[in-house]
Amino acid sequence: MTAPTKPSPGGPSDPAPSGVPLHAPVIDWFDDHARDLPWRRPEAGAWGVMVSEFMLQQTPVSRVQPVYEQWLARWPRPADLAAEAPGEAVRAWGRLGYPRRALRLHGAAV
Repeated sequence: MTAPTKPSPGGPSDPAPSGVPLHAPVIDWFDDHARDLPWRRPEAGAWGVMVSEFMLQQTPVSRVQPVYEQWLARWPRPADLAAEAPGEAVRAWGRLGYPRRALRLHGAAV
């Protein structure tokens, strides 16, 4: 039996050779360049973030954003979507592709 190996250096909290933590430049870049997306705003809440996660799977942001906004205008809470038939979720999904995601989101709301 061999002894467990030690994790290699360079983990998330290890500093870069310059002594600066590796995540600091990424956070700085994000602060300067992040796109203003509705699901990143505090008012999106857990439901808005969940809807965005389902929609953004294998689908570009440019196609998701208008559908996301229409979706949340129609179903601002999970209970609102749960009260509808699953077919309504698929129809509202439109051309995002992989409509099974709409059914799974409806199921999660239920």
